[in-house]
Amino acid sequence: NGYSITRQCRRLCEEQSDNITEGTSSSSPLVFSDVNPDSYCTISLNGLYGDDVHALANGFTTTLSTEPTSPPENIIFSAIETTVMTVSWDEVPCSGRNGPITGYLLYYTNTTFSDTINITGRENRSYTLTELIPYTNYTVI
Repeated sequence: NGYSITRQCRRLCEEQSDNITEGTSSSSPLVFSDVNPDSYCTISLNGLYGDDVHALANGFTTTLSTEPTSPPENIIFSAIETTVMTVSWDEVPCSGRNGPITGYLLYYTNTTFSDTINITGRENRSYTLTELIPYTNYTVI
């Protein structure tokens, strides 16, 4: 006799889930500490009576979001001209997203100037830098 708790979680940006089963017969709370941020979990509580398993309760929850732990991928510089260049990138990979992406900050600098561009929207993944100084090296982060 006792109970089993079945948890099935997936990151909201993934289609598949991991299926983890944990069980105990103690009355202490069971804490799941290895769930990724921004995950959807279904939890089932089953009573164990001899060889019989009986569903007692089902529930779901979504874990909290945190800031990304990975940068965007495949940063590309294109349409490079004397005073203009376009920077584009792929989205942050799901494994490092940790929640919905609502925008990006693009920093660029040279030895005498720096600026930050706030790019809103998850789908906006390119920006054209203008009024650049000819023959000057820039750092883009």
